[in-house]
Amino acid sequence: MKFWSGTLSPGLRISKAEDLIFTKRRLSLFAYVLFAAQAAAFAIRFFATKWMIDKAGNPTFIDFLQWWVGGQFALRRDAPGAYNFSTFSAAQALLAKSAPPVSYFHWVYPPTMFLLVAPIARLPYVVAFFAWIAATLGLYAAALYTIVPFLLTIVLACLPLPAVKNAFDGQTAFLLAGLLGLSMFFINRRPYLSGICLGILTYKPQFIIFFPLTLLITGQWRVIAGATASALLFAGTAALMFGSNAWLLFLRSFQGRPAGLFPPNQVALNQTVFGLMHEAGAGVMAAWVIHLAVAVLITALACQVWTRSVPHSLKAAAFSIGALTATPYMLAYDLTALSVPTAFLVADSLAHGFRPGERFVLTGCFLALFLCFNFAVGPIVLLALMGLVVKRVRHATNMTTTVGRGAP
Repeated sequence: MKFWSGTLSPGLRISKAEDLIFTKRRLSLFAYVLFAAQAAAFAIRFFATKWMIDKAGNPTFIDFLQWWVGGQFALRRDAPGAYNFSTFSAAQALLAKSAPPVSYFHWVYPPTMFLLVAPIARLPYVVAFFAWIAATLGLYAAALYTIVPFLLTIVLACLPLPAVKNAFDGQTAFLLAGLLGLSMFFINRRPYLSGICLGILTYKPQFIIFFPLTLLITGQWRVIAGATASALLFAGTAALMFGSNAWLLFLRSFQGRPAGLFPPNQVALNQTVFGLMHEAGAGVMAAWVIHLAVAVLITALACQVWTRSVPHSLKAAAFSIGALTATPYMLAYDLTALSVPTAFLVADSLAHGFRPGERFVLTGCFLALFLCFNFAVGPIVLLALMGLVVKRVRHATNMTTTVGRGAP
C-alpha cells in the first residue's frame, strides 16, 4: 500500500493513521458500548445494595452523604453547626448507622454551598441523590453540547474514570465543569452571563484563583462586573439566611490544617502540580515554589493566547486549562472538568482540521485519567492539552500572517 511505502511525510502518515482509527462509526461504537456497560454496572450495584444504601436501607458513606446532611443543617437554619466536626459527624452516624470504624466527613465548604444543597435535603435520600446527579449532569451535558453540539460529545465526556466516580459518589465535579464550560463559552458572546457563572463557581473558591488577574490583564470588564455582582449576591444571601457567623466558622476551619498535605490513606490524590511534587517526594516549600512557577507560566501563556487573533475556542481552552492548573487543590473527581478544554480543542479541530498527532495525544490523555486514583496525572494531562493549544495557536497565527501577506 502506498500509505506504508514511505512516500508520505511523517506528519501525513500520522494523520492518515488517525483518519483510519478515529472514524465516527468506531468512536460511536466504543462510546455507546462502554456507556451501556457502565450504566449496567451502576444498576447492578444499586439493586445489589452495594452503592448508596445498604441492605437495611441506610445510606452508605459515599460523598453525597455530606451534601444531604449539610442540607439538613441548612434547612434547620443551623449551618454554623456543620462546621463543628463532632456535631456534623454525629448527624452522619445517626443517618448511616454503619459499623465502626468509620471516617466521617468534615464540612469544609463555604456557606454558599448550603444554598445549593438545601433544596435536595427536602427529598428522601435516594431520590435526593438521583435529583442531584440529574441536575448537575444536566448542566455538564448542556455546557459540552453548547461547545460541540453532538450527542456523542456528551457520551464521550461521561466515560473517563473521574466522571464515572463523580456520578457514583455524588460529587460536585459535574457542577464545576458545567459552570466553567458555560462561562468560557459565553465570555465573548454574553460576558455578564459568563461572569455570573464564575460568581456561582465560588462555591469552590480554589478554582477562581486564576480569573481575577487574567480578566484584568485581558480587559474583560463586563465579565468582572458580572462575577463580582453574582459572587457578592451569592455570599450575601448565604450570610442573610445562615448568619455571618457561618462565614467566620468557615474561615476558622482552615486553622490547624497541614500545609496542603494529605493523610497517608488519602485515596483521591491532589491532582495539581503541588500534589505531583509532593508525591514525588519534594518538601512543602519546594512543592509550592514549583506549583507557583508553573501556574505563573500557564497564566502568562493563557493571557498571551487571549491577545492573539485566533479562534475563541483556543482562547477558551487556554483559560480553562489555566483555571485547572492554578488551583493548588483538586481531587481526582474534579478532573471531570478536563472535558471543558478538550471540548474547545475538538471544536476548533472540527472547524479547522486536526493537526497530525492531536488525536493520539487526546487518546493518551483519556487513558491517563484511568490512573487518576493512583497517581497525580492531572498536571501532566493539563500540560499536554496546553501544548496542543499552543501548537494550534502558532498554526492559526502563521496562517493569518500568510494570508495577510497575500500569499497564493
